[in-house]
Amino acid sequence: MEWTRKKIIGICVFVVIAAISFFLIAPYASDAAHFGGTLAALDEKSETVLKLTGGATALSSAISFIPGDACTPVAENLADMGTYFLFILSALYLEKWLVTITGMLAFKIFIPICCLGLAVNVMLANDKLRTIMIKLICFALIIFALVPVSVVLSGMIDDSYQATMEQTIDKAKKNTQDIRDKTGDGEDENALKNFFNKVKGGVTGQLDELEDTVNSYVQSIAVLIVTSCVIPIATLIFFIWLIRMIMGLEFTMPRMRLPGRK
Repeated sequence: MEWTRKKIIGICVFVVIAAISFFLIAPYASDAAHFGGTLAALDEKSETVLKLTGGATALSSAISFIPGDACTPVAENLADMGTYFLFILSALYLEKWLVTITGMLAFKIFIPICCLGLAVNVMLANDKLRTIMIKLICFALIIFALVPVSVVLSGMIDDSYQATMEQTIDKAKKNTQDIRDKTGDGEDENALKNFFNKVKGGVTGQLDELEDTVNSYVQSIAVLIVTSCVIPIATLIFFIWLIRMIMGLEFTMPRMRLPGRK
C-alpha cells in the first residue's frame, strides 16, 4: 500500500471532522436549550390536545346525566375520541424526545463512524464503501433536521386552525356548563325532571348543538393528525427521495484534450 501525501492528508481531514462532530457539535446538537422554539411549539400543541381531551371527557360525563337515550351516541363518540387524542399526544412526546436524541445519534455516532469509514476508504479506494458512508451521513443529517423542519411546516397549518380549536374548547365548556346548570350533575332528582321537561319538546335543538361540538372535535382531530403525524412522515419521505435523487446523479468531468492530439 502506497502512503502518498494526498492519502495522509485525506485521512487526517476525515479524522478531524469525526473529532469535531463527536466532541463539539454533538453536545450542542443534543442540548434541549438550543431548540427552545421547536420545543415550545410542541409544548403549546400538547397543551391544546390536553384541553381538547379534558373538554371532551367533561362533556361526555355531563351528557350521561341527561335523562333518556337521545344523547347517548353523542356521549359515546366524545368518549371514543380519547383514543385519538392519546395517539396524537404520544406522537408529540415522541417528537420532543427525538429533538435531542437525533442530535446525539447523528453527530456522536453516525457521522464520526462514517468519517472514520471514509478515512479507511482513502486507503482501500472502495467505491461501494464510500457510497454507503456518504449515504449514512446524509441519513444522519435527515433525522437531525426532520423534527425542526416538520414543526415549522406544521406551524403554518396550526396557525390557521388555532382559533378553530379554541372555539371547540369553548363550545365544549359552554355545553358542559349548561348541562350541569340544568341537571345539577344528577344530584337533584327534581332538577333532572325539570331538565327533561324543558328539553322534551326541543331535544332536536339540544342534539344539534351537541353534534356541532362533536363535528368541531372531529375537525380538530383531523388537523392534529395531519400536523403531528402525516407531515413528519411526509417530510422524512421527501428528504429520503431528495437524497436518493442527488446521490443518483452522475457527475462527469469534461475530458481535457491535450494539444496536438485529436
